[in-house]
Amino acid sequence: MAVSRVNTGTDLELGTWTVTEDAVRQYLEAVGDTQPAYFDCKLAPPVALAAWTLGALLKKLALPSGAIHSLQELESCGGVHFGEEVRATAYPGRPRRRGNLEFLTTGYTLRNRNGEQLLTGKSTVLIVSPSEEEAAGEGSLQTSAAPPGNSGISTADGKRPQSSLPVITRTITQSQLNDYSQASGDDNPLHLDPAFAASTQFGGIIAHGMLTLAFVGEMMVAAYGRSWLETGLLNAKFRGAAHLGDRLETWGQVAREEARPNGRSVECSVNVRNSRSGEEIINGAAAVLIKPPRPSL
Repeated sequence: MAVSRVNTGTDLELGTWTVTEDAVRQYLEAVGDTQPAYFDCKLAPPVALAAWTLGALLKKLALPSGAIHSLQELESCGGVHFGEEVRATAYPGRPRRRGNLEFLTTGYTLRNRNGEQLLTGKSTVLIVSPSEEEAAGEGSLQTSAAPPGNSGISTADGKRPQSSLPVITRTITQSQLNDYSQASGDDNPLHLDPAFAASTQFGGIIAHGMLTLAFVGEMMVAAYGRSWLETGLLNAKFRGAAHLGDRLETWGQVAREEARPNGRSVECSVNVRNSRSGEEIINGAAAVLIKPPRPSL
């Protein structure tokens, strides 16, 4: 289905599924995330929920092979517990065209069986025509829209300060991409088929955008635990591609804290970069609400 033929203004039912502990474990093993908070709290990672929703959406839209993830937003509305049944619905917007590029932004929600929202967000993908793939380099595919927050914070000497959040590092391997494809439902050949990937503007296999975003989610749960799983908000722009063998490193810095009646709001600038080349792969902003401790009985 071409982007221009997507039926905008019509809700797309993406399916209903139960978020099992086994599915969460498979996802975390594929990502390489060993944080204990998910199992201590029996809550699914918000980025995993968004990834599963995106995987179902891509299959529903039947977009051409090589569709590229551009922007991702998500907001957790209380968290999803192991064993909970969720229903995913998508809301495609009107496709936007720039030259031979088409952008499609689709909103989505996850609800429980009572109709209560558990997760909301938006995904933007872009489709590149074959002629554009031949003529364009990777950098020309970047969107102009930037998420709130400034992940490029620097000190007076022009250097980036050290991350104040736990740093997550990963080296991208084909085995990991294969496992992630199975765990997320995203089987785009750009991540799996060497011959196909070599014919694209990337010149070879690249990592799933949502896999690299999962490293930000891991950083946030390492810093904020249950609060991230229940109230996390993330707005990210995919700025570059991670190739096989690239070593990625997360960075996060608290940008603002504010006292609220129901807790303390913390806003962070976040990014992921290639630790060897210094290229920024993701930049964006994340937020979490830290609620007061529950009174003991």
